[in-house]
Amino acid sequence: MPDKDRKDKIASLQRDLEDARAREKAVGDLLEKKLNEIHAHYHVARTIGSLLDLQEMLRQVMGIIKKTLAFDRVSVYLLDEKNEQLELVFFSGLNVTDRVLLNVGEGTPGRIVENGEHFHVHDLSVFYDTFNDFIHFPAEQKRSGSYIGIALKVHNRTIGAIGMDSPEKYGLSVDDMDFMAILSHQIAAGIEKSRLFDRIQQLSQLDGLTGLFNHRVFQERLAQEVNRRERTRKPLSLIMLDIDHFKQFNDEFGHQAGDMILKQLARIMTSQCRCASIDSCCRYGGEEFAVIMPELEVHNAVRAGERLRKTVEENLFRVNETAEARVTISLGVAGIADSEDISPEELVKKA
Repeated sequence: MPDKDRKDKIASLQRDLEDARAREKAVGDLLEKKLNEIHAHYHVARTIGSLLDLQEMLRQVMGIIKKTLAFDRVSVYLLDEKNEQLELVFFSGLNVTDRVLLNVGEGTPGRIVENGEHFHVHDLSVFYDTFNDFIHFPAEQKRSGSYIGIALKVHNRTIGAIGMDSPEKYGLSVDDMDFMAILSHQIAAGIEKSRLFDRIQQLSQLDGLTGLFNHRVFQERLAQEVNRRERTRKPLSLIMLDIDHFKQFNDEFGHQAGDMILKQLARIMTSQCRCASIDSCCRYGGEEFAVIMPELEVHNAVRAGERLRKTVEENLFRVNETAEARVTISLGVAGIADSEDISPEELVKKA
Protein backbone atom coordinates (compact mmCIF):
# COMPACT_ATOMS: atom_id res chain seq x y z
CA MET A 1 0.00 0.00 0.00
CA PRO A 2 1.49 3.40 -0.96
CA ASP A 3 2.54 5.67 1.90
CA LYS A 4 -0.11 8.28 1.00
CA ASP A 5 -2.93 5.75 1.14
CA ARG A 6 -1.63 4.41 4.42
CA LYS A 7 -1.52 7.90 5.92
CA ASP A 8 -5.03 8.65 4.67
CA LYS A 9 -6.27 5.39 6.17
CA ILE A 10 -4.65 6.17 9.53
CA ALA A 11 -6.11 9.70 9.50
CA SER A 12 -9.56 8.31 8.72
CA LEU A 13 -9.29 5.78 11.55
CA GLN A 14 -8.20 8.55 13.94
CA ARG A 15 -11.19 10.68 12.95
CA ASP A 16 -13.50 7.71 13.44
CA LEU A 17 -11.95 7.09 16.85
CA GLU A 18 -12.36 10.74 17.87
CA ASP A 19 -15.97 10.70 16.68
CA ALA A 20 -16.61 7.52 18.66
CA ARG A 21 -15.05 9.09 21.76
CA ALA A 22 -17.13 12.23 21.26
CA ARG A 23 -20.31 10.13 20.93
CA GLU A 24 -19.31 8.10 23.97
CA LYS A 25 -18.74 11.30 25.96
CA ALA A 26 -22.07 12.73 24.81
CA VAL A 27 -23.85 9.54 25.85
CA GLY A 28 -22.00 9.58 29.17
CA ASP A 29 -22.88 13.24 29.76
CA LEU A 30 -26.51 12.54 28.93
CA LEU A 31 -26.62 9.55 31.27
CA GLU A 32 -25.01 11.59 34.04
CA LYS A 33 -27.52 14.40 33.50
CA LYS A 34 -30.44 11.98 33.58
CA LEU A 35 -29.05 10.31 36.70
CA ASN A 36 -28.72 13.73 38.36
CA GLU A 37 -32.31 14.50 37.41
CA ILE A 38 -33.49 11.22 38.95
CA HIS A 39 -31.59 12.05 42.13
CA ALA A 40 -33.10 15.53 42.11
CA HIS A 41 -36.63 14.13 41.81
CA TYR A 42 -35.98 11.82 44.73
CA HIS A 43 -34.44 14.42 47.02
CA VAL A 44 -37.02 17.08 46.12
CA ALA A 45 -39.82 14.65 46.97
CA ARG A 46 -38.17 13.78 50.31
CA THR A 47 -37.63 17.45 51.17
CA ILE A 48 -41.21 18.44 50.33
CA GLY A 49 -42.52 15.51 52.32
CA SER A 50 -40.52 16.41 55.42
CA LEU A 51 -40.91 20.22 55.62
CA LEU A 52 -43.91 22.45 56.29
CA ASP A 53 -42.19 25.85 56.47
CA LEU A 54 -42.55 27.46 53.03
CA GLN A 55 -39.29 29.43 53.04
CA GLU A 56 -37.17 26.54 54.25
CA MET A 57 -38.81 24.12 51.84
CA LEU A 58 -38.18 26.41 48.84
CA ARG A 59 -34.61 27.12 49.96
CA GLN A 60 -33.74 23.45 50.17
CA VAL A 61 -35.59 22.50 46.98
CA MET A 62 -33.84 25.20 44.94
CA GLY A 63 -30.51 24.11 46.41
CA ILE A 64 -31.16 20.57 45.18
CA ILE A 65 -32.18 21.72 41.70
CA LYS A 66 -29.12 24.00 41.46
CA LYS A 67 -26.91 20.91 41.54
CA THR A 68 -28.55 19.81 38.27
CA LEU A 69 -29.35 23.05 36.41
CA ALA A 70 -26.89 25.87 35.68
CA PHE A 71 -28.83 28.85 37.10
CA ASP A 72 -27.62 31.45 39.58
CA ARG A 73 -30.77 33.56 40.07
CA VAL A 74 -34.24 32.33 40.96
CA SER A 75 -37.56 33.85 41.98
CA VAL A 76 -40.84 32.30 43.14
CA TYR A 77 -44.13 34.18 42.96
CA LEU A 78 -47.43 33.00 44.46
CA LEU A 79 -50.98 34.22 43.95
CA ASP A 80 -52.71 35.68 46.98
CA GLU A 81 -55.91 34.23 48.43
CA LYS A 82 -58.14 36.35 46.18
CA ASN A 83 -56.13 35.50 43.02
CA GLU A 84 -55.59 39.20 42.42
CA GLN A 85 -51.88 39.76 42.98
CA LEU A 86 -48.61 37.87 42.87
CA GLU A 87 -46.15 38.19 45.74
CA LEU A 88 -42.45 37.41 45.56
CA VAL A 89 -42.18 34.82 48.33
CA PHE A 90 -38.69 33.47 47.64
CA PHE A 91 -35.61 34.61 45.74
CA SER A 92 -31.91 33.87 45.53
CA GLY A 93 -29.12 35.76 43.76
CA LEU A 94 -31.30 38.87 43.35
CA ASN A 95 -30.85 42.29 44.96
CA VAL A 96 -34.36 42.67 46.38
CA THR A 97 -34.81 45.00 49.35
CA ASP A 98 -38.56 45.70 49.40
CA ARG A 99 -41.72 43.65 49.18
CA VAL A 100 -42.58 42.92 45.52
CA LEU A 101 -46.20 42.62 44.36
CA LEU A 102 -47.24 42.15 40.73
CA ASN A 103 -50.59 42.14 38.99
CA VAL A 104 -51.52 39.07 36.99
CA GLY A 105 -50.15 39.67 33.49
CA GLU A 106 -47.43 42.05 34.69
CA GLY A 107 -43.89 41.18 33.65
CA THR A 108 -42.77 37.70 32.73
CA PRO A 109 -43.92 36.13 36.04
CA GLY A 110 -47.35 37.72 35.66
CA ARG A 111 -47.74 36.52 32.07
CA ILE A 112 -46.70 32.99 32.98
CA VAL A 113 -49.43 32.90 35.63
CA GLU A 114 -51.96 34.55 33.33
CA ASN A 115 -51.32 32.08 30.49
CA GLY A 116 -50.51 29.06 32.65
CA GLU A 117 -47.68 28.14 30.28
CA HIS A 118 -43.96 27.55 30.70
CA PHE A 119 -41.52 29.91 29.00
CA HIS A 120 -37.95 29.57 27.66
CA VAL A 121 -35.45 32.17 26.44
CA HIS A 122 -32.07 31.02 25.14
CA ASP A 123 -30.69 34.58 24.72
CA LEU A 124 -31.89 37.21 27.21
CA SER A 125 -30.21 40.11 25.39
CA VAL A 126 -32.55 39.52 22.45
CA PHE A 127 -35.50 39.16 24.84
CA TYR A 128 -34.79 42.49 26.56
CA ASP A 129 -34.28 44.28 23.23
CA THR A 130 -37.53 42.86 21.86
CA PHE A 131 -39.88 43.14 24.85
CA ASN A 132 -38.21 45.69 27.17
CA ASP A 133 -39.61 43.69 30.09
CA PHE A 134 -38.38 42.05 33.29
CA ILE A 135 -38.02 38.36 34.16
CA HIS A 136 -37.78 38.53 37.97
CA PHE A 137 -38.87 41.97 39.25
CA PRO A 138 -39.17 45.50 37.80
CA ALA A 139 -35.89 46.91 39.20
CA GLU A 140 -33.74 43.90 38.30
CA GLN A 141 -30.29 44.19 36.75
CA LYS A 142 -30.65 43.15 33.13
CA ARG A 143 -27.97 40.94 31.60
CA SER A 144 -27.40 38.43 28.82
CA GLY A 145 -27.92 34.73 29.44
CA SER A 146 -30.79 32.26 29.30
CA TYR A 147 -34.05 31.86 31.23
CA ILE A 148 -36.81 29.40 31.97
CA GLY A 149 -40.14 30.28 33.61
CA ILE A 150 -42.38 27.58 35.04
CA ALA A 151 -46.09 27.82 35.81
CA LEU A 152 -46.94 26.23 39.16
CA LYS A 153 -50.25 24.37 38.97
CA VAL A 154 -52.45 22.41 41.36
CA HIS A 155 -55.40 20.56 39.76
CA ASN A 156 -55.00 22.65 36.56
CA ARG A 157 -55.19 25.86 38.63
CA THR A 158 -52.14 28.12 38.32
CA ILE A 159 -50.98 29.25 41.77
CA GLY A 160 -47.68 30.93 40.91
CA ALA A 161 -44.49 30.90 38.87
CA ILE A 162 -40.83 29.98 39.19
CA GLY A 163 -38.26 31.93 37.18
CA MET A 164 -34.57 31.06 36.91
CA ASP A 165 -31.81 32.39 34.69
CA SER A 166 -28.21 31.58 33.84
CA PRO A 167 -25.47 34.06 32.84
CA GLU A 168 -24.68 31.80 29.86
CA LYS A 169 -26.56 31.92 26.58
CA TYR A 170 -28.12 28.48 26.06
CA GLY A 171 -27.09 27.70 29.65
CA LEU A 172 -30.68 26.66 30.30
CA SER A 173 -32.22 24.51 27.59
CA VAL A 174 -35.67 23.37 26.54
CA ASP A 175 -34.80 20.01 28.11
CA ASP A 176 -34.13 21.85 31.39
CA MET A 177 -37.53 23.50 31.10
CA ASP A 178 -39.15 20.08 30.58
CA PHE A 179 -37.31 18.76 33.64
CA MET A 180 -38.57 21.69 35.74
CA ALA A 181 -42.08 21.24 34.35
CA ILE A 182 -42.14 17.71 35.75
CA LEU A 183 -40.71 18.84 39.10
CA SER A 184 -43.16 21.74 39.28
CA HIS A 185 -46.06 19.40 40.13
CA GLN A 186 -44.25 18.22 43.27
CA ILE A 187 -43.21 21.77 44.18
CA ALA A 188 -46.73 23.17 43.70
CA ALA A 189 -48.20 20.40 45.84
CA GLY A 190 -45.61 21.13 48.55
CA ILE A 191 -46.44 24.84 48.44
CA GLU A 192 -50.17 24.13 48.82
CA LYS A 193 -49.47 21.82 51.75
CA SER A 194 -47.32 24.48 53.41
CA ARG A 195 -49.92 27.21 52.89
CA LEU A 196 -52.68 24.97 54.24
CA PHE A 197 -50.57 24.29 57.34
CA ASP A 198 -50.03 28.04 57.79
CA ARG A 199 -53.78 28.68 57.52
CA ILE A 200 -54.51 25.98 60.09
CA GLN A 201 -51.87 27.45 62.40
CA GLN A 202 -53.35 30.91 61.95
CA LEU A 203 -56.90 29.73 62.57
CA SER A 204 -55.79 28.02 65.78
CA GLN A 205 -54.51 31.39 67.02
CA LEU A 206 -57.50 33.53 66.09
CA ASP A 207 -60.89 34.10 67.63
CA GLY A 208 -63.42 32.76 65.15
CA LEU A 209 -65.83 35.68 65.50
CA THR A 210 -63.62 38.76 65.61
CA GLY A 211 -60.43 37.60 63.87
CA LEU A 212 -58.35 38.90 66.79
CA PHE A 213 -55.92 36.70 68.70
CA ASN A 214 -57.70 34.33 71.06
CA HIS A 215 -57.28 34.00 74.84
CA ARG A 216 -54.57 31.32 74.56
CA VAL A 217 -52.43 33.50 72.31
CA PHE A 218 -53.02 36.46 74.63
CA GLN A 219 -51.56 34.49 77.54
CA GLU A 220 -48.59 33.31 75.44
CA ARG A 221 -47.84 36.75 73.95
CA LEU A 222 -48.13 38.52 77.30
CA ALA A 223 -45.75 36.04 78.94
CA GLN A 224 -43.28 36.46 76.06
CA GLU A 225 -43.41 40.24 76.24
CA VAL A 226 -43.01 40.31 80.03
CA ASN A 227 -39.95 38.05 79.71
CA ARG A 228 -38.54 40.21 76.92
CA ARG A 229 -39.15 43.33 78.97
CA GLU A 230 -37.18 41.80 81.86
CA ARG A 231 -34.23 41.22 79.53
CA THR A 232 -34.27 44.51 77.63
CA ARG A 233 -35.79 46.79 80.30
CA LYS A 234 -37.85 48.41 77.55
CA PRO A 235 -41.37 49.59 78.48
CA LEU A 236 -44.44 47.38 78.19
CA SER A 237 -48.07 48.48 78.48
CA LEU A 238 -51.40 46.68 78.50
CA ILE A 239 -54.93 47.89 77.79
CA MET A 240 -57.86 45.84 79.05
CA LEU A 241 -61.33 46.89 77.93
CA ASP A 242 -64.92 45.72 77.87
CA ILE A 243 -68.20 46.87 76.32
CA ASP A 244 -70.54 48.76 78.65
CA HIS A 245 -74.00 47.24 79.18
CA PHE A 246 -73.32 44.53 76.61
CA LYS A 247 -76.01 42.26 78.06
CA GLN A 248 -78.62 44.92 77.33
CA PHE A 249 -77.72 44.88 73.64
CA ASN A 250 -78.14 41.10 73.59
CA ASP A 251 -81.47 41.32 75.43
CA GLU A 252 -82.85 44.14 73.29
CA PHE A 253 -81.56 43.24 69.82
CA GLY A 254 -80.61 39.58 70.14
CA HIS A 255 -77.32 37.68 70.26
CA GLN A 256 -76.65 38.23 66.54
CA ALA A 257 -76.60 41.96 67.23
CA GLY A 258 -74.08 41.32 70.01
CA ASP A 259 -71.90 39.42 67.57
CA MET A 260 -72.08 42.30 65.08
CA ILE A 261 -70.99 44.76 67.78
CA LEU A 262 -68.05 42.55 68.78
CA LYS A 263 -66.86 42.31 65.17
CA GLN A 264 -67.19 46.05 64.59
CA LEU A 265 -65.27 46.83 67.79
CA ALA A 266 -62.51 44.45 66.70
CA ARG A 267 -62.16 46.35 63.40
CA ILE A 268 -61.90 49.66 65.25
CA MET A 269 -59.27 48.24 67.60
CA THR A 270 -57.23 46.98 64.65
CA SER A 271 -57.36 50.36 62.92
CA GLN A 272 -56.57 52.41 66.04
CA CYS A 273 -53.75 50.30 67.48
CA ARG A 274 -50.51 49.02 65.99
CA CYS A 275 -51.96 45.54 65.53
CA ALA A 276 -50.56 45.14 62.02
CA SER A 277 -46.99 45.53 63.25
CA ILE A 278 -46.20 45.70 66.97
CA ASP A 279 -49.27 45.45 69.20
CA SER A 280 -51.29 42.29 69.81
CA CYS A 281 -55.05 42.85 69.73
CA CYS A 282 -56.83 40.00 71.51
CA ARG A 283 -60.28 38.88 72.51
CA TYR A 284 -59.89 38.09 76.18
CA GLY A 285 -63.32 36.49 76.49
CA GLY A 286 -66.97 37.45 76.07
CA GLU A 287 -67.13 41.22 75.60
CA GLU A 288 -63.63 41.72 77.07
CA PHE A 289 -60.64 42.62 74.92
CA ALA A 290 -56.95 43.33 75.44
CA VAL A 291 -54.14 45.12 73.63
CA ILE A 292 -50.54 44.20 74.45
CA MET A 293 -48.33 47.19 73.60
CA PRO A 294 -44.57 46.46 73.64
CA GLU A 295 -42.06 49.29 73.86
CA LEU A 296 -44.74 51.86 74.74
CA GLU A 297 -44.62 53.98 77.90
CA VAL A 298 -47.78 53.79 80.00
CA HIS A 299 -48.64 57.49 79.49
CA ASN A 300 -48.62 56.94 75.72
CA ALA A 301 -50.72 53.81 76.19
CA VAL A 302 -53.23 55.92 78.17
CA ARG A 303 -53.43 58.32 75.22
CA ALA A 304 -53.92 55.41 72.83
CA GLY A 305 -56.67 54.01 75.06
CA GLU A 306 -58.44 57.36 75.29
CA ARG A 307 -58.23 57.74 71.50
CA LEU A 308 -59.75 54.27 71.10
CA ARG A 309 -62.52 55.06 73.61
CA LYS A 310 -63.48 58.27 71.78
CA THR A 311 -63.46 56.57 68.39
CA VAL A 312 -65.82 53.86 69.66
CA GLU A 313 -68.07 56.51 71.20
CA GLU A 314 -68.24 58.49 67.94
CA ASN A 315 -69.16 55.47 65.80
CA LEU A 316 -72.64 54.12 65.16
CA PHE A 317 -72.71 50.34 65.49
CA ARG A 318 -75.06 48.42 63.21
CA VAL A 319 -77.14 45.92 65.20
CA ASN A 320 -79.39 44.68 62.38
CA GLU A 321 -80.29 45.59 58.80
CA THR A 322 -82.20 48.70 59.82
CA ALA A 323 -81.00 49.77 63.27
CA GLU A 324 -77.82 51.29 64.68
CA ALA A 325 -76.79 51.95 68.28
CA ARG A 326 -74.25 53.88 70.27
CA VAL A 327 -71.65 51.77 72.10
CA THR A 328 -69.27 52.80 74.85
CA ILE A 329 -66.36 50.97 76.41
CA SER A 330 -64.58 51.02 79.75
CA LEU A 331 -60.85 50.41 79.81
CA GLY A 332 -57.91 50.17 82.12
CA VAL A 333 -54.26 50.75 81.29
CA ALA A 334 -51.24 49.35 83.10
CA GLY A 335 -47.52 49.35 82.49
CA ILE A 336 -44.36 48.02 84.09
CA ALA A 337 -42.15 50.63 85.71
CA ASP A 338 -38.40 50.69 85.06
CA SER A 339 -37.44 49.09 88.35
CA GLU A 340 -40.49 46.83 88.56
CA ASP A 341 -40.62 43.10 87.88
CA ILE A 342 -44.12 41.65 87.91
CA SER A 343 -45.77 38.58 86.46
CA PRO A 344 -48.20 38.60 83.52
CA GLU A 345 -51.06 37.82 85.92
CA GLU A 346 -50.16 40.83 88.07
CA LEU A 347 -50.03 43.09 85.01
CA VAL A 348 -53.55 41.99 84.01
CA LYS A 349 -54.80 42.75 87.53
CA LYS A 350 -53.19 46.21 87.41
CA ALA A 351 -55.10 47.02 84.23
